[in-house]
Amino acid sequence: MAPVAFSRIVCIFMATIVLNWELGADLGHIGRFLPIALRLKQLGHRPVLLLRDISRADALLTPHGLEYLQAPVWSGAVSGLPPDINFTETLFRFGYLHPPGLLSMCRAWRAQWGLLRPALMLFDHAPTALLAARGYGVPRVLVGNSFAIPPAQRPLPRYRWWQTAVPGEDARLAETEQRATHHANRVLGALQAPPIGCVADIYAGEASFITGRPALDVYGPRAPDRYVGPVNNVEHGAPPQWPPGDTPALFAYLKPNYPHFEAVLDAMARTPARFLVFAPGMAERLKTRHAQAALRLSDVPLRMRDVVAQCHAVICHAGGVTDVALEAGKPLLLLPTQMEQTMTSQRVEALGAGVTLARDGNPANLGKLLKRLITDATLTARAAEYAAAARSGHTLDGVTRIVDACVALLAGQAHDDPQLGQNQSISR
Repeated sequence: MAPVAFSRIVCIFMATIVLNWELGADLGHIGRFLPIALRLKQLGHRPVLLLRDISRADALLTPHGLEYLQAPVWSGAVSGLPPDINFTETLFRFGYLHPPGLLSMCRAWRAQWGLLRPALMLFDHAPTALLAARGYGVPRVLVGNSFAIPPAQRPLPRYRWWQTAVPGEDARLAETEQRATHHANRVLGALQAPPIGCVADIYAGEASFITGRPALDVYGPRAPDRYVGPVNNVEHGAPPQWPPGDTPALFAYLKPNYPHFEAVLDAMARTPARFLVFAPGMAERLKTRHAQAALRLSDVPLRMRDVVAQCHAVICHAGGVTDVALEAGKPLLLLPTQMEQTMTSQRVEALGAGVTLARDGNPANLGKLLKRLITDATLTARAAEYAAAARSGHTLDGVTRIVDACVALLAGQAHDDPQLGQNQSISR
């Protein structure tokens, strides 16, 4: 399919705007898109969400009258690769080792857009969608946390910045950078789109917003204007119902497939505190086994603004709930399950606002970590300092800045936000 040349004359009061999500899991990406889509809808636009995971989309989006479709998802088997040392190597697990398959993915994205005919597109953790959008003729707005928008560097930076690089890593990074760039350019040639000079050029766009703060940037602080603060769905959900009592109240967002899931629940049972746990998909037999007066389980998402206002501390896997907790000044016990969460955990520990059980950590330490989370006043103080610093940031909230940029792009106007017109390309 040749690049689509849409007219720059658009009706800014009835524009179709597609919000694309490709990689990652759980509710965080939909939760980030939801307030943006609602604001765009209030302005008279038609937001349509293309989602990697639609399993809970109906419950979250249909009550607001928002449209959604299944996004193209890479399902090809990739095996025999060593552990990833940067995001370029992660891309190899999603088609970037197989140009014909990668081309199929890009054509699938373009086919979806061809049916919807958007005037503007947003991208959250969607590198292949961004590759497909190159030369497509529709303005691109990047929205996501620091992991989803890597720095404009060649090659992309190492994941484990807290560890010394092993001999040969630089050569390996250079080779994977060259290979991924070559494969991407084969696809772009077939799409009659401009080539990239490096992997970071995939993230070129007319506007780019990191929905976080410099202190938690997994790659390290960048220019302050890159950040708009967290954008999360904190207003929707059921009101929290805490177990009765006067001991500290802790909230936990846990995945039942977490290897130490039951060990966490067992540690809670031994801790003098009250726990409200959201663990979607938890088996009934586990609910029965771990039933206790001081532990209440929720089957539905909770209104997080109320949760963090009422609790003493938060337990989670170092995803989007991390931002929500720290913005409210609440310390964390982090249980990372993958690399992005591990990187976030390192940042939180560096702030002194939380404790971590590493992916390969000993679950026998969970009791000690919970005790420290409850009793260590320094953790609470550092979290409170983070929250105070966050409140002194931008006068405009993140959703407003993002939507203002979208409206300006739809109108073809200049805009005073430094992020509008920012292009991530470093190969020019």
